[in-house]
Amino acid sequence: MKSKKKNRKRWQKLINNQMITLFQIAGIIVLVSILGACKTSSLSVTKQTDGITEKYWKLVEINGKPVVWGDDTKREPHIILKDKDSRVIGNGGCNTLSGIYEIDRAANRIKFSQMASTMMACLNMEIEDELKRALEMADNYSLSVDGKYLSLNRARMAPLAQFEVVYLR
Repeated sequence: MKSKKKNRKRWQKLINNQMITLFQIAGIIVLVSILGACKTSSLSVTKQTDGITEKYWKLVEINGKPVVWGDDTKREPHIILKDKDSRVIGNGGCNTLSGIYEIDRAANRIKFSQMASTMMACLNMEIEDELKRALEMADNYSLSVDGKYLSLNRARMAPLAQFEVVYLR
């Protein structure tokens, strides 16, 4: 009888020790998962603040001509390159623009595709039409050293469009 009680106590002690070990392993897995998630989110925040994406780019020059918007344009011509789904959104001065972009940051290459826009009629569509053409033609980009100016280019031609970053306050 004593030996049965001893065996039972040994088994209970062994099971308790194994349960503690399982809980320790589970705790470590949860901790590693949490730390991994924290690291991933901090990396994505850094990615969004670097380069040309997730910024409001105001059109300041198109085909070598300064852009002035006023009475005959409804909104400031601009683009925003969204990280999510590599979408480009913006406005040509009258109509909303959207599409997809592909980017090779190492080579400063960019390509816009599947561009679409609303079709409202406005008094002056010249800037908007030229912006659409520039987006279709662009195959590379350059960013000023201070990160304030973005140029969309085709091959080694003069810039098709130049933008200035606008930080919202």
